Amino acid sequence: MHATAIDHVNLGFPADRLEEVIEFYVDRLGFETGFDDPHAAVRDDPGLFAIELGGGPRLYVRPVEEFDADRGSYRHVAIRIDDSPEAVRSLLEDAAIEIGSTAERERESVGSYTSYYVTDPFGYTVEFMAVGG
Repeated sequence: MHATAIDHVNLGFPADRLEEVIEFYVDRLGFETGFDDPHAAVRDDPGLFAIELGGGPRLYVRPVEEFDADRGSYRHVAIRIDDSPEAVRSLLEDAAIEIGSTAERERESVGSYTSYYVTDPFGYTVEFMAVGG
C-alpha cells in the first residue's frame, strides 16, 4: 500500500500495547518504519517514532502511560491510496483487517474514490481513500 497524501498524524497508544501498533500498521498493512527491526525499536526505544506511509506522509506514534480512550474531537485519519478500490479492499482482506464501512465519494480535488473505514487495535478509525483507477 502506498499513501499519496497527508503529512503526518500523531497518535498516542497505551504504552504496554505498542507491539500491536507495529503488528497492525507494519506487519499487516505493510507500511514501514525507519528501523531495521521495528519490533526491536518498540522494545529498545519506546519514544515517538514514525511509521512511513510512503512518499513522505507519516504516522507518528507515541506510547502514553495514561491512555485516554475519550479522544475528544478526534474522528479519523484519512490516508489517500493511489490504488484501485479492488486492490485496497483485497489488501485489507488479505491482512485480515475488518472493513467497518465503505463509501463511494467524489470530491473536486480528488475525483471519484472509494473509502474503506477500519478500526485499529486502539479504537482509532482509519479511512483508506482508494483514488486509483
